[in-house]
Amino acid sequence: MKTKTLFCCYAIIFSLSAQFSKAQNRTIELWKSRLQTETREIPKTDILLNLSKEYELENNLNESLTYANQALSLGEKANYKKGMAFAYLQLSLVNGKLGNKSTARKQRNKANDLLEEINQHIGNDIVQLQKQQLLAEEELKKDQEELALQKEEAEKKRLELEQKNAEVEQSKGEIALSLQTINELSGDISEKESMLLKKQRQLDKQADKIKILRQEKAIQDLALEKQKVVQKLMLVIVAGILLVVFFLLILYFNKKRSNQKLEEKNEIIEVEKQRSDELLLNILPSELVDELKEKGTATTQYYELATVMFTDFKGFTQISEQLSPQELIEEIDYCFRGFDLILEKYPSIEKIKTIGDAYLCAGGIPIPNAQHPEEVVRAALDILGFMKKREIQRREQGKPFFEIRIGIHSGPLVAGVVGVKKFAYDIWGDTVNTASRMESKSEVGKINISGNTYQLVQHHFSCHHRGKIQAKHKGEIDMYFIEKSHT
Repeated sequence: MKTKTLFCCYAIIFSLSAQFSKAQNRTIELWKSRLQTETREIPKTDILLNLSKEYELENNLNESLTYANQALSLGEKANYKKGMAFAYLQLSLVNGKLGNKSTARKQRNKANDLLEEINQHIGNDIVQLQKQQLLAEEELKKDQEELALQKEEAEKKRLELEQKNAEVEQSKGEIALSLQTINELSGDISEKESMLLKKQRQLDKQADKIKILRQEKAIQDLALEKQKVVQKLMLVIVAGILLVVFFLLILYFNKKRSNQKLEEKNEIIEVEKQRSDELLLNILPSELVDELKEKGTATTQYYELATVMFTDFKGFTQISEQLSPQELIEEIDYCFRGFDLILEKYPSIEKIKTIGDAYLCAGGIPIPNAQHPEEVVRAALDILGFMKKREIQRREQGKPFFEIRIGIHSGPLVAGVVGVKKFAYDIWGDTVNTASRMESKSEVGKINISGNTYQLVQHHFSCHHRGKIQAKHKGEIDMYFIEKSHT
């Protein structure tokens, strides 16, 4: 029964070892293949650690030490603290197996310091398993040494037993010879019987000693069988510990790969979010974008005072007939892009929209600002300067050019977001209509402002009073041309 049990244990261990060896060989080839194709430093550090662990499991400690040192060097270069911690941990384990206890202890301390710094506790669990593995190997070594001593003692006792058996056989021959002598000589029977009894007692003592020796040998055989069973169980335990460590490492690196994929997806989501935010900011004021993202709607606002500016190109229809559609769009785009860049210098002005060749913006919205009338007029002067430079360029190229008229009016208005699928920030009210009339009553290269705007900016600019001028549906309105700035 014992023999059958031992045979089963041997078969299980042999099967596990063979399968484990094949799996290790395949794993090493896989990691080496990935090492050749990987160029990033952090994943390359992890691959080197995997190779070091696989060679350690094969008991190829020199190769394991080489790959662990490479992983440590690469981890330090990339400032990859997790990789450095596991590299020190692997070096500690290999040096411990090589008998370099002092070096192993120093490296294990470095690994623990790094793991505490990055709050990674799995390294402590693996260190505990590796400590258990080292203790199990030391106990197995001691048991093997004790088993060798017991075998040596058993062999000595067996030789003594064979010698005593020979002595017994010799004694039996002597007894037979003595009986024959007694019969032949017919000596003193009582004396001979005494001698025989004495010899018989000696034989009985020797038989008892033989019996005791046999019992001791049987006990030793049982101890040896028990020791062998314990040895096999220790091998199974060590193999189990190695398998647990292997699976823990697989789970760790799988989790790490999952986290990397999640980080990549989060980066993509963040990029797309930034793109959507940039698109909204190109359409709506930033304050309304924040309100839309928070509430899903934007509140319509009433402003007691805002300054609206309209621009228009004189003779746009006639000039557009002289240009191809592509040239026309490019020229309009060039001009309106220039206007957009000018408005970026004035935080109180918000671009509203373009309507054909007209450009509409307003100051003092969505955040009220006391300086908005002055800033709108200064932006208008910048636009006039921009268009004058463009006229010179186009004349030098022998191409037609746009001539601009600008109108400005200040007053109350309503502003808000309209639309469902395509948001649009717009303004409404009589102030908007009056600003349009200021533009239509302006002249080429002039900025025409209403009396309301004049009262707000007269201390900052020189103005020419045009008198009261009839405006469509508005009656007579005081109008002024901006001549120049006082500063």
